[in-house]
Amino acid sequence: MATARSLAIKPWLLTGLGAFIAAFYLFPVYWIVSSALKTSNEVNAAIPTLWPHEPTLAAFRWIFERENVGLYLYNSLIISVGTTALTLLLATGAAYALSRVRSMWMDAVLIGVMLSQVLPPPLLVTPMFVIFRQLDLVNTYTAVILATTSKTLPFAVIMLRTTFAQIPIEIEEAARVDGASRLSAFTRVTLPLARVGYIVVGTLVFLLAYGEFVYPVSLMNKQSLQPATVGLYGFVGADYSDWGNAMAFASVMVLPVLAVFIALQKHIVSGLTAGALK
Repeated sequence: MATARSLAIKPWLLTGLGAFIAAFYLFPVYWIVSSALKTSNEVNAAIPTLWPHEPTLAAFRWIFERENVGLYLYNSLIISVGTTALTLLLATGAAYALSRVRSMWMDAVLIGVMLSQVLPPPLLVTPMFVIFRQLDLVNTYTAVILATTSKTLPFAVIMLRTTFAQIPIEIEEAARVDGASRLSAFTRVTLPLARVGYIVVGTLVFLLAYGEFVYPVSLMNKQSLQPATVGLYGFVGADYSDWGNAMAFASVMVLPVLAVFIALQKHIVSGLTAGALK
């Protein structure tokens, strides 16, 4: 009886634990939105409040009228979409080769790809700045997209390699027997089977590029080209911090991220939990 009773309670415990973990991770988002709706005095009060007692949209009106938040979001989307497209394009060939060719040299290449993720952006930004300045690419979207791609590419190669490795090579061989070329078998058979993996990797790369700060702030000094991460940084300084407007800016900045997750949540969950093709 005791065993049966414990088994009956177990789902409730798991549900409660899951709700606690979800609330723990979502609380910062709630705090950002809640603070954005507070008055300036309430935001800067010595004793913080969990919810706004006098909700106001003044901070949102300020950022749209005075801070040109739309331009910052546009720049972020340009950089994020460009980085995602370039990363997936370059990672496809490398990941496919690493998944199909088995040799000591390929293992060495894979280890090199993994080790490249260890290098932090602050270490690489100075030589990149020198190179891009010589190429006259400083203060351009191209410089930030190329620099951010160098950060996201190793991650995409490793993830897509796993996706391609789950696709049986016999399927491609069957297409070759039917008269398809290697390129045709790859584009018509392998790529459609790997679409869920591409959705997951593309989404994660987009989010990494959307939240990138080091490369945009180092390679761009024109405000008209800077993304939202750099724009948000302008609200906080050594002598002054405009937390109310900063929280409103952050709330608007989170909207594209939420939109991507809501639109692709089923594909993301299925891609992250898929262990093999059936």
